[in-house]
Amino acid sequence: MSTPFETIDTANRQFEQLFNSGKIGELANLYTPNGRLFPADKNKYEGREHIKQFWQGARDVGVDNLCLTTGTVIEAGHDRLIETSSYKHSLGQGNYQVVWKRIAEGKNEWQLETDIFN
Repeated sequence: MSTPFETIDTANRQFEQLFNSGKIGELANLYTPNGRLFPADKNKYEGREHIKQFWQGARDVGVDNLCLTTGTVIEAGHDRLIETSSYKHSLGQGNYQVVWKRIAEGKNEWQLETDIFN
């Protein structure tokens, strides 16, 4: 079984691949159905459809070549992981924190529940 760090690092590679290839609908499905996104624009995006619109808007203004660097991952109970990491893309860089939620009891399957970045 993989460690929490390995699990989230693998999920980050999937996130990068989907974003960089423009598969924003699939990327939005990495979030829980009621997922929340708090980006640097000071708005809150709730639910997959709004999250999809945000990420499509980012691509539309030229964000590309997203690279996530997994930093720390800590366990927060049996069904949550908290990740604190950094990112770079074609227009800038910053830091983020994600609360990951286990989506199936007893399985190593996780989705983004709360995603905050600057």
